[in-house]
Amino acid sequence: MVKLFVRLMASLALAVSAHAHGAEDVAGLSLEDLLKVEVEGASRYLQPLAEAPSSVGVVTAADIKQFGFRDLADALQSLGGVHQSYDRAYTYLGVRGFGRPGDYNSRILLLVDGGRRNDVLYDQAMVGNEAPVDLDWVKRIEFVPGPASSIYGGNALFGIVNTILWSGADLNGSRVTVDAGSGGMARAGVISGRLTDTGIDWVAGLSAYRRRGGDLYFGEYDIPGNSDGIARGLDGEHSMKFFAKASRDGWQASINLASRTKDVPTAYYGTVFNAPGNFVRDRSANLDLSHAATLSADWSHLARAYLGNYAYDADYPYVGVVNRDQARAGWWGLDYRATYAGLRGHKLILGAEYRRDSRVLQRNFDVAPLALRLDNSQPGETRGIFVQDEWRLTPQWLLNLGLRTDRYSVGDAISSPRVALIFRPASAATIKLMAGQAFRPPNAYERYYGDGITSKSNPDLKPEYIRTRELAADYAVSPSLRLKAAHYRYTIRDLLDQVPDPADGLLIYRNQAPMQARGWELEIETVRPGGWRARASMSWQSVEQAGGMPSNMPRHLGKLLVDGPVPGFNWTVGVIIQGVGRRHSLIAGVPGYVTGNLVMRQARSERQGVWSLALYNVGDRSYFDPGAREHGEDALPQDGRQLRVRWEIGF
Repeated sequence: MVKLFVRLMASLALAVSAHAHGAEDVAGLSLEDLLKVEVEGASRYLQPLAEAPSSVGVVTAADIKQFGFRDLADALQSLGGVHQSYDRAYTYLGVRGFGRPGDYNSRILLLVDGGRRNDVLYDQAMVGNEAPVDLDWVKRIEFVPGPASSIYGGNALFGIVNTILWSGADLNGSRVTVDAGSGGMARAGVISGRLTDTGIDWVAGLSAYRRRGGDLYFGEYDIPGNSDGIARGLDGEHSMKFFAKASRDGWQASINLASRTKDVPTAYYGTVFNAPGNFVRDRSANLDLSHAATLSADWSHLARAYLGNYAYDADYPYVGVVNRDQARAGWWGLDYRATYAGLRGHKLILGAEYRRDSRVLQRNFDVAPLALRLDNSQPGETRGIFVQDEWRLTPQWLLNLGLRTDRYSVGDAISSPRVALIFRPASAATIKLMAGQAFRPPNAYERYYGDGITSKSNPDLKPEYIRTRELAADYAVSPSLRLKAAHYRYTIRDLLDQVPDPADGLLIYRNQAPMQARGWELEIETVRPGGWRARASMSWQSVEQAGGMPSNMPRHLGKLLVDGPVPGFNWTVGVIIQGVGRRHSLIAGVPGYVTGNLVMRQARSERQGVWSLALYNVGDRSYFDPGAREHGEDALPQDGRQLRVRWEIGF
């Protein structure tokens, strides 16, 4: 991977030198100005990027178009220290060396316009094509790495993904997109919105997607006289997503509906290989109503009420019987926070949250003949209060202090602190020293799911905790060159993991031995006259746990992103090269790999729209992700070369 880093830096230098000349000389973006960009996910209010108590990464709508990102995970993987894996059913994020296969992203908190989207049954943050939002609706994505339970409560162990959607004023019209690609992929979407003369800001979006998928080979099932190891026509997928929001005079209402069905080709949980009818289906609905207002010169507030619903269905074909899994979750909640700026040098935020999990149902049964194996309902509630103080000690020094206490239906109250000391010796430089603790209580699936076929329950689980320390620096050497570096350490106690019980071989969740990690992240970014940009990053990370190296935790990650206009043509080009180091798996190991994507995009045409062509995994590299314990495969094959053609038009 050292060689990979050298190649990335060399490619960056070549890209910069090759495209700094010969292109049309237009004003480039000042990287020093990036430190002034405002983000809201780190502190629950807008603040300059340089003053956020985290090393926040931002992916803009322009990045999404220029690099052809297809889902949230695709976009997030372009950031340093992040990798993704895919088990042909769901997509998972790995952050700073931690990426347990099949953990449903329960240690990442997903927000949409500041509202929580993790369900209350699996704690799942959906970031792949199963995500509740379409990327065409996204104005920007904020990724806030590190613990954030001090203001958000559970799940925010490794980071927050805050997805900001377009407003009507941003669009002031409509956009239509149509995609076609490899594997019989087809997608269509429309988004429309505007700010009316009466002051109503409204926006709505709808998208539909399907993919036939291809045949997949699994060597574990290549048994002469029985199977050739090929799952034929079992990787299809289709989804529909809708959202709408409207706001006026501080009031905002929104709705988000999503449904996605995915065929599963991996024969997981011991199902019959290459048998049709193995699928998972996820449906979600979220309603939000909020009011934000300035109450006086010193006080402002935000009050929010929300409803959520999630439904999961899956069929598992076994010999002679089909087993069906069902989960239903419904919840509602209230969230209130007030901001006070009446104390000189201080910005205080006080908040309280209440959530009622009114329905948390899990059922498992054989379809014919009917045999009920699990019927469990565990409603509950959560209460949380928090305080945060942004204290400006001097014009150069900022201290951010946060503390939150949460109480769940099961277990004792849990307190989560966070502190960040931020030093800005100059407008172009920032140094941050950060420390915090976060937690995740066992969810209903981990505590109570047990079908007697593959798994059993464990209601005596304890919450897991993480403690993190980080030193980060960000320096804009010039308006066109920016350097970033971070060093971190974290320790996880009582890690929740699914393991086989030696007594009967059934899978069960148990608290595990402590896990410790440390790592470095380095990044260089440049913009050049003519509109060319380049960014290269490298991550070194080491994770240790008693009993051996955990799976799906690469020691090295490398990224190179280059984009800009093609001289003499009415097109732009975006290139991504990504490298992931070798990862341990449950049995053997998964080799490292390097892949590249290429996106050619036409300049905007008001009459004919915009065409773009994207090639993913340009070199058709064969690579794998580690499987989880429910898979019969130790390594799961990923897609080879994929083609996507897109047409979009605005009016």
